[in-house]
This record gives sequence, C-alpha cells and structure tokens, in this order.
Amino acid sequence: MEDSLTDKEREQLRKMVAFQKVAGVILWKKIRLLSIFFVCLTVGFSLFLIHHYARSVHRFDASTRLLYSPRQISRIPNMSDKQLLSVLDRASIKRKVGSRIQMDENEKRCLVVDLEIKQERHPSNLFTLTAHAPSWRGVVQKVNTYAEMLIEGYVEYRMRDLDNWKESLEVRKKTLQAQISNLESEENVLKGKAGVATPVETLTMTTGLLSDQRRNMSLLDVQIANEELKRKKLEKLLGPAGAAFSSNAATIRRKSDKIAAIDGEIAKLREIYTDKNPKVSGKLEERKELLDDYVAFLKTKGIDGVDLETIDQVEKSASELSETVLRIDGLRENLRSLEQEIKSNEKRAAELTAIIPAFDRLRVKRADLDQTVRDLDDQLENIAYLQMSIRNDLQQIERAGGAGDKNPFRPKTFIIAIGGASVCTFVLALWLLAVELLSGKVTGGKELRADDSIEFLGSLPKPDAMDEADERDVLGVVALKFAGTDLPRGVVLVCRLPGADVQPKFRNALDWSLSMAGARSFTLEVVCNANFTPPDGAVAMLNTSCKGDYGWFPVENRYTFAPTELQMLQADIASLRESYDHVFIHMPDGIRRGGSFFDQVVGICDSALLVVGADSTPRSWLAYAKRHVQMAAKPMMGLVVNAAGKVVRMEMEAKR
Repeated sequence: MEDSLTDKEREQLRKMVAFQKVAGVILWKKIRLLSIFFVCLTVGFSLFLIHHYARSVHRFDASTRLLYSPRQISRIPNMSDKQLLSVLDRASIKRKVGSRIQMDENEKRCLVVDLEIKQERHPSNLFTLTAHAPSWRGVVQKVNTYAEMLIEGYVEYRMRDLDNWKESLEVRKKTLQAQISNLESEENVLKGKAGVATPVETLTMTTGLLSDQRRNMSLLDVQIANEELKRKKLEKLLGPAGAAFSSNAATIRRKSDKIAAIDGEIAKLREIYTDKNPKVSGKLEERKELLDDYVAFLKTKGIDGVDLETIDQVEKSASELSETVLRIDGLRENLRSLEQEIKSNEKRAAELTAIIPAFDRLRVKRADLDQTVRDLDDQLENIAYLQMSIRNDLQQIERAGGAGDKNPFRPKTFIIAIGGASVCTFVLALWLLAVELLSGKVTGGKELRADDSIEFLGSLPKPDAMDEADERDVLGVVALKFAGTDLPRGVVLVCRLPGADVQPKFRNALDWSLSMAGARSFTLEVVCNANFTPPDGAVAMLNTSCKGDYGWFPVENRYTFAPTELQMLQADIASLRESYDHVFIHMPDGIRRGGSFFDQVVGICDSALLVVGADSTPRSWLAYAKRHVQMAAKPMMGLVVNAAGKVVRMEMEAKR
C-alpha cells in the first residue's frame, strides 16, 4: 500500500506515526496521574452509588503477593527465604503503614494484628500478604501500602548490608594497594642494583660476558705461548752475537741508518752522473768510511767476522725479536686486565645470583596481591551491580484491586462507576496532551526516540546524579553512538535549546571516541565580536581565531550573518575540513528565535545535534528547531542532558 502513496503522503504518514509515538510517550509519563485520577473518580462514583452503611457495616479482607527473585552472584550470597521473612515480619514496618495512609487511631493500633505475612511452601520465595479493614477501599489501600513498605524495608536493609560489605572491601583494597606500593619500591631498589634490566636479564648478560672473556683468556694464553716459542727460537738463532746486537741496538741502528741514507744519495747521483764524477766518488768514499766505522764498532762489541748481508740478517732477526718481546709484554698486560675484569664480573654474577631469589619472591607476592585486588574490584563491581538491581529483587506480583466480604456489591454498580471514570479520564488525557504539547517540557529521551526524524544518541545525567565510573560509562556509550552513526558528521551544528547545555566531559569523551576511531575533531564557537578578545597563542584564519582544536568566529549581529561573514565562515570551514574530519559549531546563547541566523548556520552544516534539557526544554522550542532543520533538508541527532540518574541507568540497562 505504501508503494502507491506519493512522497508527500508518505511524509504526512510518517509525521502522523511520529506524533502518535510522542503523544503515547507524553501520556505514559502522565499514566500515574491518570491512574490516580481514574481511581479517585471510580471511588467517588462508587461512594455516590453505594450507600454508606453498606460499606461500613461489613469487614473486608484483601491480599496480594510478593516474589523474591534476587540476582545470583556466587561471591556475594543473597538472603535466604527464611532470613527475608524474619526481616519483613517486623512490627516496626507494620506501624509505618499508618503514617503512609490516612486512618483513625483505632485502626493504627490494630495494624500489627490486621496485617499478616505468610511464606508459601512451594515455592518458598513467594510471600502472601493479607490485610483486614472495615472498608473495601481501606483494606485495598492498606494491603498495597503494606507491600510497598515491605519492599522499601527490604531495599533499605539490603542496601545498608551491601554498603557495609563494600566499605570493608574498600578498606582491604587500600591496605593491599599500600602493600603493592611497598613491594614496587623494593623491586625498584633491586632493579637499581641490577642496572637497567631485571636481575635475571643482567645475570644472563654477565654470564655470557664471562664466557666470552674466559674464551678470550684462553686465546691470549695460546698467543703468549706461541710468541714465547718464537722468542726462544730467535734467541737461539742469534746466539751471543744476537745478545750483543740487542744490547747495542740503538747505536747500531743509527749507524746503519746513516749508511742507508748515503746509499739513497748515491742512487740518486748515479741517475745523473757516472761513478767517476767527483760527487759520486766523494759519496762512495764517505760510505766506505761509515761502513768501516760500523764494522769496527761491531768488532769491539764481539760481533766479528760477519759481512754486510749477515749484519742485515742479524738486524732483521733482532728487530723481530724486539717486536716479539713487545708483543709478549702487551699480551700479558691484556691478560692481567682481562683477569681483573673476569674477577669483577664473577663478583657481579654472585651478587645477582643472591638478588634473583628475592626479586622473584617480590614479583610472585606482588602478582598474588594484584590478583587479590582484581578479585576485590570484581566483588565491588558485583556489589554495585546488586545495588542497582536491588529494587527488582522483591516485587509485588499484582496490586490488590479488590476485597472479599460476606455481601459483595453488585457488579452493575462498579461497571457504571468504572465507565464514568473512564470517560472523565479520557477527557483529562486529551486536555493534558494538549497542554503538554503547547506549553509542556520535554521529559526525556523517550520522546526523541519516538521521533523517526531524529537519530537519538542517548541521555546524560545531571551533575553528581551518578558516580564517576557510571557517568564515564554513559558518556562513553553516547560518544560511541555518535561515532558509529550512519548520518553525515562532517560539519555538525550543536543546537543547544533553552534549559540544555553540552557538558565539557561529554565533549572530551566525544573527542576521545572520535580519535580512537581515527578521526580528528574541531570545535568552532560563534561569539559576539563586541565581547571577544582572542586568547594568547591564537592563530588567525580568515576570521577565525584558532588555538589547538578550538576556534572562535566573531560576529557583529546575533540575529543574522552579514554576507561577508557568511562567506568567511564558509571559507574557514572549508579550510578546516582539509585538516579535521569533524567540525562542531556552537552558537552563542544557544538557539534564538527571530532573524535568519539559525537558518544560515544550518544551511552550511552537514547535520544538526539537538541538545535538549530533560524537564526544562519547552516542546515548542524543540518543534521550532526540528522545523528549521527539516526545511534545510539536514539530518538530525538528539541528545538529552540533565536527565535523572535512574532514567539514564534504565536506558543503559535496556541497551545492555
């Protein structure tokens, strides 16, 4: 059938369905008032139709049932059925019923007798409540009030018990955390002794170094033995002449160097002249004299009967012997240094060997304490979970709606009373709906969720309405819902309606969620030019002052943009799109009626985020914002702030 409708008819049908859902949500919020009104009218008509004596001369009794079905958590046991009966069957709770409903003093004195509680055998977690009173209305009200008082008494008792348990666990957790801190200090001391790595790693490195050093020591011993063997061979080869040559090595070296220098000069002169040339012959005579002096010196030192070739060989062997001795001395010095390093590393290894058991004991003990702390955290989370669900542990199966007596009233009388009450209640419902739509406040997220044109993100609690952990979970869930929506989110206009404000915590959570998804976000605030001063360190674009991921766009008039201002805003947004994935635009003082300011900003955005205050934003303002965003053909997202903590928890439970 919908395929045969035109686009305009489909839109009208969608609006009608959305209106029906919103109207249903509004009336559901007033269901308690309507129920009370209906009950009051029913009772009034019944009083009008039934004679007073017929209701007062008979004794009535009414009953209802309570079902005990707590959440099961192994580490935190629940109360047994018998324990619960002992808690509920107390005279103090029965006496409190008299302060909740209106009754005379005689009835108050009889409350302990008139109110009864009984535990069923099968199942044992079912309790039957019975009340007695001289009137039908009184006995129904009494038994229902008694059921409410028992539920409240159980919640109070169980909550106090869990709070005491939670307090003891937190004290134990703090003690364990202090012990863990002390163990960390001891570990740091041992790590300081071990160096940059752990004692085991340092010992492994030291052991490996010792192995290499001992292997090098063995190689040095081999090299020294080889050099000693070579030295002995050279000393044996040289004999006495070698010893004399070694003792006068410096003088012999000088004289041989002079002869070598003369030989070099003679070689150069022979390239130019012949041996008969005076210069060459003079150098030859000089060489002969130096050679004779050299041979004579050798004879005086006991090196006799050798020719020049032998002298050269002796010189080479002596030089090689000298170098061998120097190498032996160097190798022995390296050996002594290596022995010192080995002793130091062996001492270090012994120290690390003594440290490792203590370090391992600390790590094992710390791991055990960490596990204990995690177990305590699990128990604390379980306690928090039980405290959130404790009001559902004991439930009234069905509110008592009637009473029994010996002479029941005629059914026709009640049918007439109920019919009249129904008509009046229907008229009241229409009147309340009209008043709420024209001048009422948005009560919460159910109204936004009922509107198909709005992508509802979630509700944020009032400040201090929830503990920090739960509030952080709520912020994270709403921010993740925004990051995962399929709607366009490039440039988002944050439409802050009267009675609503975007919390800084939500902005931080939203930025974190977007960054975890690999997206960068920028917040642009439109401010009044007369009251705006750029902050220190701000960078100017065309007309936007930027500092980090935050910017300010000053305007002269808050009712309409000048053409140049709008062009500069569009240019700045186009520039920001190149660097950021999401740009959030905040308007001064939220949305204002009149002028074209709001329409102009919506026109340059990809989508709009409607921020509504629970029980504080008029529905007319929400309708105004929706109408203008729809005129611009932009998708809408919805966010409720300052909601009651109970409502936010119920939404979170529904999502889970």
